[in-house]
Amino acid sequence: MNEAGKNTALIKDLTLFFGVFLLFTDVFFLITGIVYDMPVMRYVLYVKLVLNSINVFLILKKHYLVSTVIIYTVILAFMVTGMVCVGTEAAFQLYALGMLSCISYNGYLHKRILKKELPLALIIAIHVLCYFGAYIYARVSEPLYAVPESGVNIFIVFNSLASFGIVIIYVCLFHNVAIGSEEKLEQTAMIDNLTGLYNRHYLLASLEQRVQSPVKGRWLALLDIDDFKKVNDTYGHNCGDSILRQAAELVRGVCRDCIVCRWGGEEFIILSGEQGSGTELLETLRQRIEAEEFRYEGSVLRITVTIGAAVNDGDCTVDGWISQADKNLYCGKSGGKNRVVV
Repeated sequence: MNEAGKNTALIKDLTLFFGVFLLFTDVFFLITGIVYDMPVMRYVLYVKLVLNSINVFLILKKHYLVSTVIIYTVILAFMVTGMVCVGTEAAFQLYALGMLSCISYNGYLHKRILKKELPLALIIAIHVLCYFGAYIYARVSEPLYAVPESGVNIFIVFNSLASFGIVIIYVCLFHNVAIGSEEKLEQTAMIDNLTGLYNRHYLLASLEQRVQSPVKGRWLALLDIDDFKKVNDTYGHNCGDSILRQAAELVRGVCRDCIVCRWGGEEFIILSGEQGSGTELLETLRQRIEAEEFRYEGSVLRITVTIGAAVNDGDCTVDGWISQADKNLYCGKSGGKNRVVV
């Protein structure tokens, strides 16, 4: 499943989770409202049960934005109701604080998937105002009902578990998003989009490390596809891109113990992981590419490559190392192409 599919499934699961969670809380608080004889709470819960049942139906019909509005509204309304009925000791105010992370992450998902979202600043402002309004009222006014200490403790435990559970879920989701975004940025910085090979940026960083801690005998090879312009001119650039992808896969398969990068255009750089000239490996690679049938939309193409390689003498710069391989590549091109020059 691609990222868009995962996000769509996630927004469905999260919205459905909240819908079912609210139904569960409705039943729990309805029972406590009956047990402790709190008519106002019961009446509000009757309305909430109807709204939350409709809400689950809307979720199943994929009306996620409307459903989110209902979720935010009923949680706020019940937070206010709970504080008016029982006071601040029962911790109903935690729902407003717990919902802040939920509002932010759901807004992010709606923007990514639905391409629209509720105004974040407005929703947070409404939550904050409702929180302070209800809290101040509960602090200066007596609660509507005198609930025994055992009932208050039940409310505290339930409300705390529910609110902290919401916060933990969304903090974990935020954490995963942050880690995933960083990994994608790192991958974008290192990987060539077309071929999936390492890119020039990654190669230069790797070469710099090897030059700073030189190991004599390591080699670098510059590979160029012969007459690649003819492929693009004859079959089109889409065919050229396909050839590059197929060639990249073949080079990566043959040079498994090397770092393979796309240098640019139809050029690749192969950086050895071991000492030695690499002539045998590079000649094997040249022969494999020459013998390979490259296919594109029913056409079979044959290509050849010219490879110039240079061995690190332990006292060369990155530019010098690449320049030497490039000179050998030029010699190979001038000498008739389809050959390895070390």
